[in-house]
Amino acid sequence: DLSHELQSPLARMAIAAKLTRTAENREAVAARLQKEITRVSEMVAGLVDITRAEGDPAALRRDPVDFQETVADIVAGCEWEAGEKSVRILPEIEPATIGGNEELLRRAVENVLRNAIHYSPEGGKVEISLAVESGEAAVVVRDHGPGVPADALERIFAPFYRVEQARERDGAGGMGLGLALAQRAVLLHQGTIRAENANPGLRVTIRLHTSQ
Repeated sequence: DLSHELQSPLARMAIAAKLTRTAENREAVAARLQKEITRVSEMVAGLVDITRAEGDPAALRRDPVDFQETVADIVAGCEWEAGEKSVRILPEIEPATIGGNEELLRRAVENVLRNAIHYSPEGGKVEISLAVESGEAAVVVRDHGPGVPADALERIFAPFYRVEQARERDGAGGMGLGLALAQRAVLLHQGTIRAENANPGLRVTIRLHTSQ
């Protein structure tokens, strides 16, 4: 799990390290590099928290989380990864407050967004929205890639499951842990996560109870 989760931030750190030698605004790049290093440390701690919380759900910290700020920060952090494929991230983010573990909530949304970027075609777009309705915050992430077979929509959240058809045609789909970890984090917060084909692409919706 850790090996899979570390791939993306380490890739962003490598890009930032290169840019520190060539970018005009080196201070900004250095700040981004430091932020990614911090994120790796937080990520490791967050994954350990998932395991501990699953063993003792009552011990899960439930602090007020400014979810609008969290999702906006996730989008900003994924811009570089999306830029490598000329993929545009189109956010529509409303204010929302969630009671829970900020790092676990972050990991859930970031894994879904990274998955959407990975399967987006070159020059494509990924839409991400956060809206509140009837006491629930809904995060919806939609890519415009190949989607998945209908009978795989539930199984994509299973650890190590890989779709063998169009969505894996480039052979670079990873080990299928990102969505599994996202589901684990969401369930720990008594939320739901669901995938559906959007024709084209895949739409993943996370629903969490707000603390407002």
